[in-house]
Amino acid sequence: MRKIARLLSFLSAILSGLTLLRPSKDWPMWLMLPKPFAAAMTPLLAVAGGLGALLGLLHRDRRAVRAGLFGAVVSLTHVKRVTAPHDGFAAAFGPDWHAQIPAGLQARMLPKRFIPLPPDPPSARWQQDVVVGTHVESGDPLLADLWQPPEDVPPTGLAAIYLHGSGWHYADKDFGTRRFFHHLASQGHVIVDLAYTLAPQARLKAMVADVKRAIAWAKENGSEYGVSPERIVLMGGSAGAHLALLAGYTPNHPELQPADVETDTSVHGVISFYGFPDIAAAQDHFQEYHGDWMTGKTAQERRLIERITAYFHRVGFLPPDSPFVSAADMLPGLIGGGPEEAPELYALGSPIRHVGPHCPPTLQLQGAHDVGGMMDDVRRLHQALRAAGVPSVWVEFPNTDHGFDLFLSKWSPAAQAATHDVERFLALMI
Repeated sequence: MRKIARLLSFLSAILSGLTLLRPSKDWPMWLMLPKPFAAAMTPLLAVAGGLGALLGLLHRDRRAVRAGLFGAVVSLTHVKRVTAPHDGFAAAFGPDWHAQIPAGLQARMLPKRFIPLPPDPPSARWQQDVVVGTHVESGDPLLADLWQPPEDVPPTGLAAIYLHGSGWHYADKDFGTRRFFHHLASQGHVIVDLAYTLAPQARLKAMVADVKRAIAWAKENGSEYGVSPERIVLMGGSAGAHLALLAGYTPNHPELQPADVETDTSVHGVISFYGFPDIAAAQDHFQEYHGDWMTGKTAQERRLIERITAYFHRVGFLPPDSPFVSAADMLPGLIGGGPEEAPELYALGSPIRHVGPHCPPTLQLQGAHDVGGMMDDVRRLHQALRAAGVPSVWVEFPNTDHGFDLFLSKWSPAAQAATHDVERFLALMI
């Protein structure tokens, strides 16, 4: 039992300790990779640490007791801080914002920002590979998965177009979001999970054009799914959040509106999970913090990149024939060069440059320890929106890193708290 006590205690102490690490340019990138998993596991780590400490106490093992108590305290503190209530909705929508949500919808929402033993949401109807347009530049169909409410749930009339993350070059629709979509659809919303064209096949303007084609499709065809054209919301994570912010703030923009779309592409709201408001600032951060990471500077690293690329192709995380792209090369691959080479495109592609009274209400969900380095820019965007008179909710999750909603989302305190905020924001958009 002493070995079990030490195993539980030290595992809890080591993993919970990762949540305290703040990204630094002096640390190797791989050191931060386990952190989102550790943060998501903090409820379980608290139990493991407490049990290890108890067993250590029974067997008079001081090391197990100390390590277990450390892990339990750090984990419980993390859960408490991440799921703490905030006044963002009251500041944006008024002190009576709760009363603006239909009573029937409130009954289907999460009652708290964190539930230790969360139930699984009801199963939504899932329709894969629906054609929502054509990528004019390539002629390829633009596909999306549709998540519709269960038969016994009345539709709210709202559709959320979701744009996945992974650096504009990687991943696809249906990327770690099934539980999230089941939950939102079970409240009566329709989710359009868009497979927008990735770089290098598409660059910035073509990528945003795909998003606007999806908006037009939702407005023109939404009635078939119980969706009102006045209740379209954009939502995304990371690179997808950047596209959601940019498309949401540039309705009918002459440089970003696709020629084949005549429908008004304004939307009713935007939700950003750790999106990039200023891509020039983001590129400066990537270059400073991650400029030497996985760039193939040594023969050993080149062999590793070859193996990773082959694996990514095999599992579909990277499109066929697309190369591995390092963090420092993602935005140049999207834009066609660095900020010095294409300053006008970096300005055009930065959502913060398009802020004005025309912008829709915005919810930003941001980890304070995000390796993407956009924390200051997220705050600036929130302040600019408020100054323009736009309802803006900014939620900061302490000791939380990039992609927090995609790791063990059932148990993750940050993922649960973010879902709690998203469902209320969507309800206010009805």
